[in-house]
Amino acid sequence: MIAKCQVEIVDLKATYVRSAESRSAAILDGTELCGVEEFAARHFRRSGFDAILLENTPFHVLFGVYMWMLIQDPCDPRVRMIAFGDRHAYGQRVPSKLIWTEQPRDFGTAGYGRRRAKAITKHLSAISEDRVELHRLFDDWIAPSVGLRQYLWAHRQESIDRARKLIEIIPPLMLKNLLRYLVQNYWGRYSGWPDLLLYRGNQWFLAEVKSWGDKLSENQRRWIEDNHRYLHLPFKLVKVHRIETIHH
Repeated sequence: MIAKCQVEIVDLKATYVRSAESRSAAILDGTELCGVEEFAARHFRRSGFDAILLENTPFHVLFGVYMWMLIQDPCDPRVRMIAFGDRHAYGQRVPSKLIWTEQPRDFGTAGYGRRRAKAITKHLSAISEDRVELHRLFDDWIAPSVGLRQYLWAHRQESIDRARKLIEIIPPLMLKNLLRYLVQNYWGRYSGWPDLLLYRGNQWFLAEVKSWGDKLSENQRRWIEDNHRYLHLPFKLVKVHRIETIHH
């Protein structure tokens, strides 16, 4: 699959440190211990790149902000009110109030994507391909999208800040294509997004980082294949190989 999708592999080497108290191994970077994603990020930073930890949530912030008006369209006969627990309260482990928001009954399914195909095309065509305008729209829609974003667990400020960085880096046409990809089958494409955004000047790419004994999940394999077919985002697979393991 990696060869078929023409994925570039970046091979790194590291010393792993395993503790009896922890199931996962840390990596020794100089005199410091860090996780495998942070180790890869440090490697690229030493080459002049900026690195941001991504995974799934910042992409869902983008989806919630730019697509809330379509998802909650009052002209959609399947839209109805739903309620769920406040995500901020859940994260803080305090009593939760109910959040009420609109959502179609078939939201997130491939059937929704097919049923609303014309509305999706119309909505996306109205979104500007100018980066300054995309930022303005993001700021204008961050508040009215809060109900959908809370439902999607795309509510934390750090995820919002990282989503803003994606707008700065990803070309507008690619960004709109990403939104179309998600809305066509949201729950089927929810997971599997890469770990890191790396950028330096006009150069950028996404990276999935794997330790020496770790394998790609089914969702990650599906994302890599979909990226090759539909998204065409610059992507690399980073493998952190083991030189030795230190036990303590």
